[in-house]
Amino acid sequence: MRPGLMRMRMRMRTILGAAAAMALSLSTPAHGDDGPVVSVVPVTFPAPFLDPAARPGDGPLDNVLEASAVEAIGDGRLALVAHDKQVPLRVVDVATGRQLGPPITSPAFPAETPKSSKWEGMAADTDGNFYVVGSHSGKTDDERSQHERLIRFRLRPVSPAAEGTNAGPLAIDDASVVCWRIAGPLLRALEREGLPAAALAERKIEGLTIRDQAGPDGQHRRELVIGLRQPDDLVRVFAADIAANPSPEAELAPRRLFAFDPGRREGVRCQLTSLEYLPAWKGFLVVTTTEDTSNAFHGNTLWFVPDARIAAAGDAAAAPIVADRIWVFEAAQKAEGLCILPTPTAGGAEATHAVRLLITFDNDAHATHMPSRYQIVDLVRRP
Repeated sequence: MRPGLMRMRMRMRTILGAAAAMALSLSTPAHGDDGPVVSVVPVTFPAPFLDPAARPGDGPLDNVLEASAVEAIGDGRLALVAHDKQVPLRVVDVATGRQLGPPITSPAFPAETPKSSKWEGMAADTDGNFYVVGSHSGKTDDERSQHERLIRFRLRPVSPAAEGTNAGPLAIDDASVVCWRIAGPLLRALEREGLPAAALAERKIEGLTIRDQAGPDGQHRRELVIGLRQPDDLVRVFAADIAANPSPEAELAPRRLFAFDPGRREGVRCQLTSLEYLPAWKGFLVVTTTEDTSNAFHGNTLWFVPDARIAAAGDAAAAPIVADRIWVFEAAQKAEGLCILPTPTAGGAEATHAVRLLITFDNDAHATHMPSRYQIVDLVRRP
């Protein structure tokens, strides 16, 4: 098949899949056997990111970006987007998908290498800190070491001296950058589960979020929560307490928080690609996707895991819990980024019952020639 015809067919599949997903989600609330009834209301169709040099309302697509992680900035008009293949991060206008200024980085970030840092997860806390994590995966020890990055940082406005230049609106505050280590403790935690060596060698991080809540003693507890794409016999999520503000280069101590079996779609194993804690609903949103050995995609699923169910499971070594399936969407794309947008939802629903999400689709543009896209959806839970 000619490459042009193949790309056209893939494009048509994406458009038809998006239309079908929108029609289904508007008409059919979804829920688990004993979970909440949730309606998914798409606010936008999946739209491509634009080349930063594109003219307003026109211009070429960004065919390089592979949007592996995303986090809202401030009031949600801007978003911070990670590129799977490059270290610098991108500040993007959510309304247009256009990158504002050049990518941003810091001398405290890892140096650019052929293997890059392979960012796969991003998070933010209520104190204005952002977090980004590498995949911690690799075929060799050297490759894995380049991906073993876990960084906390803050953003700052660009300096007045940069006005009138090509600089964007924000930069990374170099003095705020703190690096932590989690590779060794995470491997040991997986070893305690009795996984075979082959499964341990495949370990890969793809989800990152922050959970703030009161601990058993009533004191504030902040946890850095990490989701694994592989091993993929289960979706596994680990948490490390960071309320005490660990010192630079500290080794965190994750414990397994929960696990569940996401099953398969079209014979392909569902794998975690993103994770977000939803305080108003007191639980976690989890995205799983399906990608076969030919780099074809078979759909994504959005799950909800309530805190109460995690607490009831007790011991981290207990059997997997049941997650509530909320939405199956976008058969022809690969969802990898997820964040909460602090903006009003459709119909003005109360925040305790509704949430607006921004989803990014990585799509492996270098291999599939499908550009990354992003979509805004509302989740509305019946009281």
